[in-house]
Amino acid sequence: MEQIILTSSNPRGLEKKITQAIGEGYVPVGSHQVVTIYSQNKFSGSQHMATQHELEYSQSMVRNQAKEIINKF
Repeated sequence: MEQIILTSSNPRGLEKKITQAIGEGYVPVGSHQVVTIYSQNKFSGSQHMATQHELEYSQSMVRNQAKEIINKF
């Protein structure tokens, strides 16, 4: 069994990678994950104005490869 983890900085990029991996025989395992990899608070003086987040999207995939076993007698 082969396992890969696909990652992208946006949902569309991950979707394209998943579609390509499915075409290569991989199958998604579970649901996708989204994690915050960076957060930055923005201030105007001492007043908090906004928080900017950078996200990473990921999906685990597996592929079963059939292996031929040749017995020599």
